[in-house]
Amino acid sequence: MFHRWCIGLILGAGLVAAPPAPVRTQAWVLALDGQGGMVGDLKAGDLEVKVGGKVRPVVELKTPAQTADAAQSWVLVFEPIRDTAMRAIAFTAAADFLTRVPEGDRVLIIARGKDSLESLMPGFSLRRSLWAEALAKVPDLLPESLVGSPQETLQGSGFNAAYADASDTPAGQEALTALLNRFRSGTPAWAKGTTDQRGVNVLDRLNFNNPMLVAGMLATISREMKALESVMAHVAPLAGQKHMVVFSRCESDDMAHPSVKRAATQSFKRERGDGGGPAESATLANRDMTILQMSVKAKAVASGVTLYSVAGAGQNILGGIGNITAATGGFAFPLGNGLDTQFGQGIQVFGSRYLLRWADDGATAASPALEITVKRKGVKVLAQAQL
Repeated sequence: MFHRWCIGLILGAGLVAAPPAPVRTQAWVLALDGQGGMVGDLKAGDLEVKVGGKVRPVVELKTPAQTADAAQSWVLVFEPIRDTAMRAIAFTAAADFLTRVPEGDRVLIIARGKDSLESLMPGFSLRRSLWAEALAKVPDLLPESLVGSPQETLQGSGFNAAYADASDTPAGQEALTALLNRFRSGTPAWAKGTTDQRGVNVLDRLNFNNPMLVAGMLATISREMKALESVMAHVAPLAGQKHMVVFSRCESDDMAHPSVKRAATQSFKRERGDGGGPAESATLANRDMTILQMSVKAKAVASGVTLYSVAGAGQNILGGIGNITAATGGFAFPLGNGLDTQFGQGIQVFGSRYLLRWADDGATAASPALEITVKRKGVKVLAQAQL
């Protein structure tokens, strides 16, 4: 368990950050110094807000200390993850994070089943033993690829907005700690899955020589993204800060790999009578993935959800969701060694935001740009990037 305001950590260099952004006449704003440390003492006069290029007066600024006691909502979504070691890293990081969630925050855990995203809980819960129970099911449930034909809505226990329970600390905290210790002990075999073959070209993995197969996989990814958007629709009416963390290492991440973008402009040997090849497949994948990412980003912004991704292999390989976290005020974490420390601790900083409100001049504009600037030298702010 973790008290949100007792924070004094520096975010690691492996973290991929997001630029500033807006939410109508208010925004949850994260302020960081040049080393990634949280800045918690800004005043209203330190910030300037422009919407559509016009300066808007700041009417209220609540500091992270003032918003620390307000309950927040966290959704953990597990998409397919291939490779036993990567699965173990992801599940352990999630368990570590749950042990640090501040008292009073609520959690919902969702995982991909045999063919669709499934809620493992009836709704947002304060009960930590239920979090532990749900997370313990994920290793056996989660596939390594996007198998089946997914539904476009949340399956499993569904989502009951009226569901309410009570905190079970300290017993629930003990259950989470016990689960974390179990995940950390022994070999990664408990995480299930198989060892991924190293050095496989992404184009070969996705069979880009066959555009028909690629088109079929893109259709599956589209339905999966729609299911993710349906979760955001459930979360949208909730008050306070809303966060969604997506763990993934599967076809939707491969389709967003930089090598796919490069393949669209490369020359490949063609055979007479073939139905296309890697370049045609890459063009299709780049187009469809861009459309899907923009749709998910727009839904997150409209729902007031900050997205975080745990998927990519590094700063330039962010995965399918990692490429859009920036525009929602979130971050992308590489899925690799050291994730539990970086994610489990760093995610607490992301919940420590200012609530900034400004006056609306009544003018209308299509998707007006929001610009929040800081007068204090060496400080940057992160928020949602679109109205």
